[in-house]
Amino acid sequence: MFCIIKKEYLLHSLLVLVLMNLVCWTTNGEISEIGIELFLRKSAVCAIAVYVMQCLVKRPFFSRRWTAPLLFMGWWYLFAFVKCFVFSSGHSDLYENEIFIGTYGAAALIGLHCFCAAKESRAALFLVSLFEWLLCIPPVVTYVHQMIYGRPVVFEEMRAVYNTSFRETYEWFITYVGPVNMLVMAAVLALTMYLIQYAGRLALKDTGEPMTAGRKCIILLAALGALYYPADLLQRTDCTGYFAKAVEYSLEVKKYSKTIADRYEHIKLTNSAEVGSTPHTVIMVIGESSGRDYMRAYNNDVPYDNTPWLSQCKNDSSFIVFNNAYACYSLTQQVLENVLTERSYYNNKAFLESMNILDIAKKKGYKTYWITNLGGINSASSFALVASRADVVKAQAAPYDESMLDYMKEVVDPNTHNFIVLHGNGSHAAYKSRYPEDREVFKEHTVEAEYSNSLRYVDDFLKKVYEYGKDNLNLQVMLYYPDHGENLKTGHGPSDLSFDKVRIAMLMYFGEDYRKRNPERIKRLVSRRDTFFTNDMMYNTVSGILNAESNFYDGAEDISGENYRFTPEELWTFAHEVKVSDDPFLKNRP
Repeated sequence: MFCIIKKEYLLHSLLVLVLMNLVCWTTNGEISEIGIELFLRKSAVCAIAVYVMQCLVKRPFFSRRWTAPLLFMGWWYLFAFVKCFVFSSGHSDLYENEIFIGTYGAAALIGLHCFCAAKESRAALFLVSLFEWLLCIPPVVTYVHQMIYGRPVVFEEMRAVYNTSFRETYEWFITYVGPVNMLVMAAVLALTMYLIQYAGRLALKDTGEPMTAGRKCIILLAALGALYYPADLLQRTDCTGYFAKAVEYSLEVKKYSKTIADRYEHIKLTNSAEVGSTPHTVIMVIGESSGRDYMRAYNNDVPYDNTPWLSQCKNDSSFIVFNNAYACYSLTQQVLENVLTERSYYNNKAFLESMNILDIAKKKGYKTYWITNLGGINSASSFALVASRADVVKAQAAPYDESMLDYMKEVVDPNTHNFIVLHGNGSHAAYKSRYPEDREVFKEHTVEAEYSNSLRYVDDFLKKVYEYGKDNLNLQVMLYYPDHGENLKTGHGPSDLSFDKVRIAMLMYFGEDYRKRNPERIKRLVSRRDTFFTNDMMYNTVSGILNAESNFYDGAEDISGENYRFTPEELWTFAHEVKVSDDPFLKNRP
């Protein structure tokens, strides 16, 4: 099996060993001696694997025939250099993952290319080229993300990617990348795939001596064996590593329904007061991507009258418009698993063990509804698992949010106590897709105008929900807040920590009966319209508003309660990364 002349292969293996360590020593800084020694041992094993693969395929490692695998190795080595000298503020890490992915990957690809040549199969070569092309994608994602946001990919973004839909992905690209850039990217990716396959054809042109079936099998097994280590490293590297963790997390949260069903029986309400004596309705509208910086009701400098109803509510004593509400994060998944449950960034309770507001409302005697315009319930989505706790779930994918009002008219019984959650697309990109063409108020062909049209549509929708609830369902409480805000250039990803992504609107309406029965709570809320608040405390706040305090309630996080205590210096946004008091708007305010 092993060829007679081995010196050339040994020399090439030594060159690989030197090259690996050269990259390592060039890109590392303050690394412990133990770390370096461990790398030396690992790189020696890798060099042996390269030597064995050369003997199996009977060709030297640095050969024109292996152009495609060698380009792959160079691509990952380049990634290590870029991470060190461009993305990193200094030499502080061993980039061994990138080095080993490139080297072991090249050895494996050499084996696969040799196998394809022996089989003389262009179809097999295409699959190998496609596989190599896919393995080159993770660095591209990191490069692009760094260029846009100036920061590396984070775990929470990969959770969002894992749980997103094809429609949301397409709309994100249309909005933030643009059709022209998308075409350019597609052309570049197609060209790259063609070049990889073209380079791979060099192996087919030189089939060498005929191979026995046994040797082909051994080469294939060796190639697959060499792939094991880089495949494992990919699960711990940059975006792919975080994506693997996101999948693992999503599989874990699927246990929520079973866990919370057991805990439901242990809810003990400590307040027997009723919101109203007659059948009534509480509506909670959760918006999407609506930042108060771009709303006329909050910012008079906005050139578009995009919130006429919200502006009107500020002068109506039945409404309370809060001026200093913030999102706890800038991604829907992370926000809603805190908003809807007792978990917050102040208690860090495990999601699987956190009670949710739907079960609290049920315990209080409400029939609960979850009506969404975001399509089917995704069992891997944490907030969708909370939604599944509702008595009635209506999940659709209608073009516009007003369809949720039609569903509400169909299913809600006015003769019962109702707790309704409406969760729509709001102002999520692409903004122009969020409203019908005949509802376009602002005609400029700009992102700002399209976003303002989406806000205007949401404003109209809220007004219709309020009017229908008041006229038909004895509406006593209505709450509106978006999950997070928006930046019109970069969307709402958390990487650039832009505060317009977390400054949100918040509105509460209380009917006459509620006001008469709960005067002290109303008084506190009115006095706190300028109080600072993050929406991960919404579970406790809604529990208080429903007079549904329980053994799963923390009064310190209830802005309607006696014990609310938070100041901007104590509040966090972007999870536990930034304090609200660091908001530049607050620092510049007179």
